[in-house]
Amino acid sequence: MNKTQLSTLFLVVLFMAQYSFAQDTPSESCQAAAKLAADGDIDGAIEEASWCLEALRQIKQEQSSAVFPDEVNGFTGGQLDSNSAMGMQVISREYTKNGETISVTLTGGTGNSMGGLAAIAQMGMMGGGKKIRVQRRTVVDNSDGDEVSFMASLDSGAMLTFESYDADNATVLEFVKAYPIAELDEAQ
Repeated sequence: MNKTQLSTLFLVVLFMAQYSFAQDTPSESCQAAAKLAADGDIDGAIEEASWCLEALRQIKQEQSSAVFPDEVNGFTGGQLDSNSAMGMQVISREYTKNGETISVTLTGGTGNSMGGLAAIAQMGMMGGGKKIRVQRRTVVDNSDGDEVSFMASLDSGAMLTFESYDADNATVLEFVKAYPIAELDEAQ
């Protein structure tokens, strides 16, 4: 490594270390927003409040992600994927066993986005699928042809979908029944 590369690497590491120590906790950001508002700095308060909300959403997302089990009915969970934007959150994980894959996706949100999501979920539940009860939640079997699909409407307003193109309906249904749906709902 030459001096220029070494200097650049040092600056990057220094910047990253400084950034990691400079991050506020949600309570610090929220308190700062309240103080700025009380001092009359509304623009500053809005910016700090946005950071406060973002930090709280990240904590909530981590709590939801932690509930996705590593194993269900002999199916092993793969990498956990998590994305969020504009108040919406999508967490997904694929489970595999003996060449069969079941995809599980949690779609939720916060604040006003949950109302719209709950309405969409209710419209989906009104479709032609067969309704069943699992862990005191309504689950609709929307399977069609080679695609096995179950959608659970959670009390939190989120949707939990289970899909497979290679496992049969009975296998996926047993997986759905064994999945910690109620625990995941409570984490929302």
